[in-house]
Amino acid sequence: MLAFSNLPMKYILTEDEISNAVRYVEELRLFIHEFSVPGNNRVRAAGSCFAIAQEHHHAIVKLLECRLFSSAFSLIRVEFEAYVRGKWLSNCASDALVEAFIQGKEPPGINCLLEQLEMLDSFNEKMLSKIKQKTWKSMCAYTHTGGLHVQRWNTDDGIEANYEREEVLEVLKFAESIASFSVIGVAELASDEKLAERILASFKQQVA
Repeated sequence: MLAFSNLPMKYILTEDEISNAVRYVEELRLFIHEFSVPGNNRVRAAGSCFAIAQEHHHAIVKLLECRLFSSAFSLIRVEFEAYVRGKWLSNCASDALVEAFIQGKEPPGINCLLEQLEMLDSFNEKMLSKIKQKTWKSMCAYTHTGGLHVQRWNTDDGIEANYEREEVLEVLKFAESIASFSVIGVAELASDEKLAERILASFKQQVA
């Protein structure tokens, strides 16, 4: 027989780590709170994607704080997709595709979005494709309750949350990275290079 438990795991992250994560969420928020951007539909579509990515980051931090690791892990893929869609809408999509997206039509698949993005000089090192190649399988497993995620709910004696500290930290740092890029994306919508540089400097300090 197996023992079943749905009690939260013991704290994996320290109080200082949680406090720092919460502080960084607020720092990113304040960078663009009441920030003025152009009022066209491209900015509305892309900016909304960036805002959603930022909110996913906030949710991940809250979930980790509450030791709800399954839900935190499940949001990593959707945060990444929100950022990629935002960059594609802001930098690659035709006006017709932007309008179609706003009306509810699905954009091309993520591989197509990445291919178009990485034709730009700013993405020609294929950083996003490398991230996807390395993490996509696990991100999908966490989002869709795949075998990889079920493994995190099994121990020798029972069915219970069993996440490792290293992977929790990895999820947190990934979420912070994508949120930072998303906030930079908002600054770029207004062609505010100085703000983008300030956000990047803050991100580098956060991950140092």
